[in-house]
Amino acid sequence: MKLRHLLLLLSVLISPPLLLAQNSASKPGRIITGNVKNEKGEFIVGASVYVKSTPRIGTATDAKGEFRLQGIPSGSQTIVFTFIGMIPFEVEYANQRDMQVVLKEDATQVNEVVVTGIYSRDKNSFAGSAKTYTGKELRAIGTKNVFQSLKTLEPALTLVENRAFGSDPNRLPDLEIRGKTSLVGDLTTEYDNTANQPLFILDGIEVEIAQIQNLSMDRIGSVTVLKDAASAAIYGSKASNGVIVVETVKPEPGQLRISYTADLRFEFPDLSDYNLMNAGEKLRYEVLAGRYVGEDQDQLDALYNSRLAEVMRGVDTYWLSVPLRSVLNHSHSVYIDGGSEAMLYGVGLNYSDQKGIMKGSEKGVTGGNINLVYRTDKLIFSNDFSFDFVKSEREPVSFSTFAQANPYYRKYNEDGEIPEFLEPYSVAQEFIYNPLYQLRKVVNSDVTKDLGLRNNFTVIWRPVTSLQVRGRLALNKTISEREAFKSPAHSDFNGSTSKGSYTTEKTDMMSYNGDLTVTYGRLFGHHQINAVGGWNFSSRTQKNTGYEIFGFTSDLHQNPSFSEGFQQGDKPSYTDRISRSTSFYLNGNYSYRNRYLFDASLRMDGSSVFGSENLFTTTWAVGVGWNIHNEAWCKAKWLDLLKLRFSIGNPGNQNFDAYTASGTYIYNSAYQNLFGTSAILEKFGNPNLKWQKTIDKNLGLDVDIFDRVKFSVDFYHKNTDPLLAQIPVPPSLGTTRIYTNFGGQISKGFSGSLNVVVMKRQYLRWSVNASFSQNNSEYRNIGDKLDFMNEKGSATTFKRYYDGASPDDIWAVRSHGIDPSSGREVFIRKDGRYTFKYDANDEVVVGSSAPTLEGVIGTSVYYKGFSASVNLRYSFGADVFASALYNKVENISETALYYNLDRRALSDRWQKPGDRARFKAISIDDTTPMSSRFVLRENYIAGESITIGYETSARWLHVVGVKGASFRFYMNDIFRLASFKEERGTDYPFSKSFSLSISLRF
Repeated sequence: MKLRHLLLLLSVLISPPLLLAQNSASKPGRIITGNVKNEKGEFIVGASVYVKSTPRIGTATDAKGEFRLQGIPSGSQTIVFTFIGMIPFEVEYANQRDMQVVLKEDATQVNEVVVTGIYSRDKNSFAGSAKTYTGKELRAIGTKNVFQSLKTLEPALTLVENRAFGSDPNRLPDLEIRGKTSLVGDLTTEYDNTANQPLFILDGIEVEIAQIQNLSMDRIGSVTVLKDAASAAIYGSKASNGVIVVETVKPEPGQLRISYTADLRFEFPDLSDYNLMNAGEKLRYEVLAGRYVGEDQDQLDALYNSRLAEVMRGVDTYWLSVPLRSVLNHSHSVYIDGGSEAMLYGVGLNYSDQKGIMKGSEKGVTGGNINLVYRTDKLIFSNDFSFDFVKSEREPVSFSTFAQANPYYRKYNEDGEIPEFLEPYSVAQEFIYNPLYQLRKVVNSDVTKDLGLRNNFTVIWRPVTSLQVRGRLALNKTISEREAFKSPAHSDFNGSTSKGSYTTEKTDMMSYNGDLTVTYGRLFGHHQINAVGGWNFSSRTQKNTGYEIFGFTSDLHQNPSFSEGFQQGDKPSYTDRISRSTSFYLNGNYSYRNRYLFDASLRMDGSSVFGSENLFTTTWAVGVGWNIHNEAWCKAKWLDLLKLRFSIGNPGNQNFDAYTASGTYIYNSAYQNLFGTSAILEKFGNPNLKWQKTIDKNLGLDVDIFDRVKFSVDFYHKNTDPLLAQIPVPPSLGTTRIYTNFGGQISKGFSGSLNVVVMKRQYLRWSVNASFSQNNSEYRNIGDKLDFMNEKGSATTFKRYYDGASPDDIWAVRSHGIDPSSGREVFIRKDGRYTFKYDANDEVVVGSSAPTLEGVIGTSVYYKGFSASVNLRYSFGADVFASALYNKVENISETALYYNLDRRALSDRWQKPGDRARFKAISIDDTTPMSSRFVLRENYIAGESITIGYETSARWLHVVGVKGASFRFYMNDIFRLASFKEERGTDYPFSKSFSLSISLRF
């Protein structure tokens, strides 16, 4: 229904320009032909050509850069030529029959400007480390969301792979720029998924990651990644993790333009990393494990024979495919813009249907925006309003439940009915549920609806050319409502007297932020000076309410009023969080002859998040640069750019709970006293809690030679001190954790990119590209403060907290392998001696999850209107703890025998003396401690993005009123070749996709 309404709106919007095109085509008039090139002599495809006095009379250059403009009115006329990234060019028309036009690059265009969200800088005179990517570049990689494309282009950005939830459309990504600056693991706060995430800025407004992920790709004008202190310091105490600045498409003056894009994406499950047993293998394994030997041998023999008969009949259920599906998702966007220099308008509408590959999971996003700009001689008023509505539905049954089901079970009874149980209780002494029954017959709904409203009003005053004063006020309102119902027939309520549950949660967030900024820029001879000063303020209020009730009679009545009510001791929840901050900042930039560059920033921040004794803090950054290629002694035709950069600063991190430093209490209405309602301590306050800051150093080099080779590399060193963490305390204190500062953490590494144009002809361009990065981290000044955490995690987790240790380290006792004579594991003590006895005191670092080198290699080809690109992701040198080997090959208890296992539990385990095997004997069912046997080196290469595209403005399109069209076919995450097989997507599988995008310009 939504698609039909969207297409109806599109037809209404398109009709007027079609009629205008038909009318103009029928009118007699003068005709001119010609071509458009750039300064290098290359033809420009898709350049706009129109009559200045009558913009509706226009056309666009074709695949050969040629155009044919007809219907030119009589009298003196001006022909305008425009193209993205080029300076507009005007020619007086004097009845010429042919024109040869050369457009020059605009140095102020997006690729040559660093956009910080507060100010913009010429990239050539900027000493910081930053990179801007256009919306077109991002769409050339993929159309799923901005992060999926950005991780291919930006080497410093890591999208941390979620091995549990794979391609779940309702999960937010975990992003890092240049590694971690905050603690991970058991010491993180309840917001640990954001502690190391960058700051997100949308059109100058600080937003959450969900608002960026849900943004339509067609709305994105550019994305700038601010990576070091010099580039991100304007955001002060929020910038230690880097900043991602997103600018949306802005309206442009001229005739009314309509752009429509349709994306179709075929997505299907990727199960190539699963290695489960088939029916015959699982039955054989159970025999070897002694499953059918016991006191009641006759009954066990009968059970085995019945299963063997099923296997012989060909029963071999592939449970992995049962909850999965292949889906065809679609998204649509329409954008209308135009106006005069005095008044601009832009209106957009978009819809995205994102069904998940698991049945029952999906996400729908509807959004829109209205941009208005009014200009006078010295004033500019602009207002950007946008909204998005997201409806998410989660899968009713986890994928891991299906992966556990034994393959010798049938999905259906002989009568075609779905049995509730796969195994009688008398056999397993526990209920073995049929996951298909839970999927098809049991109601388990979980729906979330999110509404977001944003408005950004800006006033710019330019009293003189070199001075600008800008005031901005932004409002952001989000409402999220979750409603979940679980049937009384659900397996979770087996044995319970109160069956069925209803859960509702509501989050109401309102925030505002504003700033007043004064910008000055002027060239004094050979001296270029830019300065920015301003004040920023923000406030965020968030209320969370919810409750869960139990006791329903059936699925017919899912209304809360049909429940039995709360369980004993339960009651509705309510929290109210308020955080406020204010900032004052200064930034200066100096350039002499565009050779010697200097940047400096100073910012004072105040926030309610930290202790009352440390409400304000000051952050700073300094950057210097040297454009060596502009030196007289370094002039060479083949040298286009040789730039050296260095920066240092101390940005901070505010990704913490609003009441981090405050003592909080919970009211307990069950206990009343003479003074009223009692209160229970929830968390101790810490008035001396300090801001978490990072000393960030960066050394960079940029090289362009022969107008063909571009190379850029950055080396960084980040020292966070002090860290902020939650420390467990004895429950006798009345709480379980306290917030405190202690220790430090260092992250260091490098990242860079290389692009080489191998072939460049008039119609042909072939280039190859590569990006690379490495990051390492380690703890400092921890001492013995966390020894209790190390002891707690011994033999159960592989993270430890020691001075010099890394958050990426994997700790375990070294293993010499399996003894061929006995099938037992041989451990290596710290002193190098061998032993059969496991001792946690022998733990050492046995690997690191940080890759030695990772990045993307690719190539792209452009020929006339055709283009193609291949981008492959690689990672070498990372170690992983193989959880599938640990849990499904060994550590198989008697209960675990009732579920399916990894095939290697049968093929790679010790069976008889003399066997050289990787894993212990099948008959050994005691608990296996964590050892280096389960730590494996993972090298992989993956097909991240493969695309083929075509752009045209052929004359036959003009007949139907279309000025230009582009078509692009994508293959994303189409393959992954790894050094060993490990289960990925245990709760929600990964996926592969084919996509088709069609864009039309009217």
